[in-house]
Amino acid sequence: MPSTAAGAKARVFLVAVAAMLAIQIVSSFAIQSIPVLAPVAAPDLGVSRHDVGYFMAFVYVAAILSSSAGGLLAARYGAVRVSQASLLCSGAAITVFGLGSVWLLVPAALLMGTGMGPPTPASSQVLARVTPPRLASLTFSVKQTGVPLGNMVAGLAIPALVALGTWQGAAWVVGLCCLALALAVEPLRPVLDVEPAARAGGGMLAAMRDLFLPVRRVWNAADLRRLALVSFVFTAMQVTFGAFLVVYLVQHIGLDLATAGLVLAIGQLTGAGARVVWGAIADSSGRPALTLACLCLGMAAGAATLAMLDTGWSMAGLAAAAILYGSTAIGWGGVFFAELARRAPAGAVATITGGAQFFTFSGALIVPPLFSLLLTLFGSYALNFALLAGVSAACVPLLLPLVQAERRRSR
Repeated sequence: MPSTAAGAKARVFLVAVAAMLAIQIVSSFAIQSIPVLAPVAAPDLGVSRHDVGYFMAFVYVAAILSSSAGGLLAARYGAVRVSQASLLCSGAAITVFGLGSVWLLVPAALLMGTGMGPPTPASSQVLARVTPPRLASLTFSVKQTGVPLGNMVAGLAIPALVALGTWQGAAWVVGLCCLALALAVEPLRPVLDVEPAARAGGGMLAAMRDLFLPVRRVWNAADLRRLALVSFVFTAMQVTFGAFLVVYLVQHIGLDLATAGLVLAIGQLTGAGARVVWGAIADSSGRPALTLACLCLGMAAGAATLAMLDTGWSMAGLAAAAILYGSTAIGWGGVFFAELARRAPAGAVATITGGAQFFTFSGALIVPPLFSLLLTLFGSYALNFALLAGVSAACVPLLLPLVQAERRRSR
């Protein structure tokens, strides 16, 4: 009987990881499809190709709010149901975008952001319940690989779909993928949505009324506040890498677009694999806070390396710089969300994760425009990357109390 129970728990664990990973991949696929479609969609929409940055700003504004609400809604309705709703929002957003009207761009962006926020707190609620503690960081890291994997799928699939038809048709195919997965995970609700809190009353209006309650809970707890503030920097480092590396290599180093894109792809692919490696390190060492501090230093080193690039660097050197930056600035997610879940009060994993994501997404919303502003004022990528290196290194003292407490527990 014990072995049967253990086998059942193992099956639930594997099903949960596979489902949450699939949801993360498709969600990221839908979000990244917009920037990939932008070069071919912009002329039909009557906007500049560079205006995709404004579109993504609206996405992150909605994501900041929906992530906080998503944690509360996952606690009331269950993680799978909230994930389904998020997929439907993302699918509706890309479908509206595919209608090809400039007047629908802002509604599409807000819908996309509404679908972007809840999957992480929802999946954290499920994984925190079914994951063995010794595998927490590794499991969350595997799930978080869905972000770069979804981005890679968009980069490969969207051009192929456009080549087979039109950019509008490609957008609608992405929408159908979101709908298909939302329907496919419905049978998992009785298995994964079993927390008593998931049946609590209050509904949507209560979640909207308490929208900033998760943010306050995170801010009022010193350890959670430290993690949330660090995540602001982490996500800023990650988004800045993806947004500016190619143009930096083209304008400053003189690479052609294809070669610069290859360097970025190397960094992104390394980051996806590094998420699993960092998660394994955190679990095997029992020191996730120390792992996060090491990631801060790695990001600082990666940004400092990019600041030193010049036209004399070889392709191998450029790839090494992208690997150093990508393996840290993209590799942090699983360790961070596992540590956040571990420190959350019982039954509040989704709520705390949603509150922390308010700060996480704020980094993606605020820092890239500041990066662009500094470029306009000073015209120096090297200065910007040097500043990012300093900010990342400054996160180490912020994490030091968590590292010291972790060290005392390990003695």
